[in-house]
Amino acid sequence: MSIKRGSITAIASAALLAACSASGTGSVPPAPSLASTALPSVATATPSPTEGAHFTFDQDPVVSTDTAGLTDLYINPGAVVEADGVLHMFPNSFSKWPGNIRTPHLTSSDAGATWTLDEDADLISSDETPLGKPGIDMGDGYVEADGTWVLYFNTVENGAAWDIGRATAPGPSGPWTIDEAPVLTPGPAGAFDHGGVQWPTLVPVNGSWVMYYAGFDQAQSGTGSIGMATLGADGTWTKRAEPVLVASEKWETKSIDRPRVVETPDGFVMLYAGRDLIRRGLATSTDGITWTKLPGPQIAQDDFPVKKRSWDSALVYGNNQLVYFLEIGFETTAVYRALLDWPS
Repeated sequence: MSIKRGSITAIASAALLAACSASGTGSVPPAPSLASTALPSVATATPSPTEGAHFTFDQDPVVSTDTAGLTDLYINPGAVVEADGVLHMFPNSFSKWPGNIRTPHLTSSDAGATWTLDEDADLISSDETPLGKPGIDMGDGYVEADGTWVLYFNTVENGAAWDIGRATAPGPSGPWTIDEAPVLTPGPAGAFDHGGVQWPTLVPVNGSWVMYYAGFDQAQSGTGSIGMATLGADGTWTKRAEPVLVASEKWETKSIDRPRVVETPDGFVMLYAGRDLIRRGLATSTDGITWTKLPGPQIAQDDFPVKKRSWDSALVYGNNQLVYFLEIGFETTAVYRALLDWPS
């Protein structure tokens, strides 16, 4: 493989989201009432029905570049959004990292087991926006109350800190308009996310939206932690000064990355990657700020249907199941699906 993505440190998912909010400028509900002084928890979870359980992977990939109607070498699940019982995937397809990234539109009516290409969709290409230097990698999205579709992505560029941007469309097929400026940028010198903000994932809270993301203290080679930002009534995102989750387990090797967060009837669930990306941990929270890690990892390379590397992911929740989409491969990649029963 000609790329070294493990050292570069897409999302993601809106977990069976209700189309109930807005972002960007204009009238939006009040920002979530999350206490700014709360500190993250890194304690080991008490025994639960899922302790010791691992996600079970399908043996065959559910999405490939062929599925997407493209001829690239690599594909990841990008953003997965639920609307009216249908899953919509906006994957990232590419042959060079960093390089031009293209995003088609796929749909699934069977919890992601099979996917169909939307032949009429507007193909998003990172070479069509100034933010793509050279890539933009879709991470997550949702549907606003007025029917506007919103996708969030991170920029992809060697030797520079990454930003998080936004694209909007009247429907899942497009056409897509990409904001000229990022919606979230790296913090000041000394901040945990000074080296870049990436891999956004979003959940609805109190009628608005919360974004979780990976923040790095050095561009593309530093230590990763999980940050959080809330959407305000003015359409701007406000970051917490401190991360809500940091590396604390031996298997994480002092850095965590690629958060994917969904809401369940019992609270929030986060799947995240350790530094090597082939191991994934699971944490739970009742308020979205204080997180408790289950003994992990919950996904390891031995669980993969093929013993290759893993990269980017998306997560959804429905019918008492966590459904995880993971990019696996090396010379080429494809998207595999993994399931874990989650008690309601």
